[in-house]
Amino acid sequence: MIKAIKINNQIHTNIKPYYIDEKGNKIWNIPNDLEELRKSAIDTFNWLIQRAVKKTAESQAGLSASNSKAIALVIKLLDAQNPDTSSLTELEKSAYNKMLNLANAGYSDSELLNNVLNAVTTNISIYTEKIEAAVQAESIDELIGLLS
Repeated sequence: MIKAIKINNQIHTNIKPYYIDEKGNKIWNIPNDLEELRKSAIDTFNWLIQRAVKKTAESQAGLSASNSKAIALVIKLLDAQNPDTSSLTELEKSAYNKMLNLANAGYSDSELLNNVLNAVTTNISIYTEKIEAAVQAESIDELIGLLS
């Protein structure tokens, strides 16, 4: 039983790789070409990473907030280097100063940002190994095993 597989743009969960019809024919529920299944497996692992990160952020808004917190943190570090902002437009300077003010007010000191970065790090390390195994797989059975 395959826990999850992304085929094209659809996610299938708890699916048997194939079934035997009433005439004894093997009918595939997943791609039965090694390269097509490899592509689906890699897409699945990338989808699982994204899903885990979104779940940690609890919403698209949470993910967006963690991104802006990360930007504020970078602005805070960049400002410590006394950058030359003379080439920025007025709108860019205004945005830079607003992000710097947010960072200095503690906006970038965030549990949400830390949790999202932990989720990214953890899931990328888990699924990078699976993606590498999928790339190296020499049979459909090996890929099915990775997806199970």
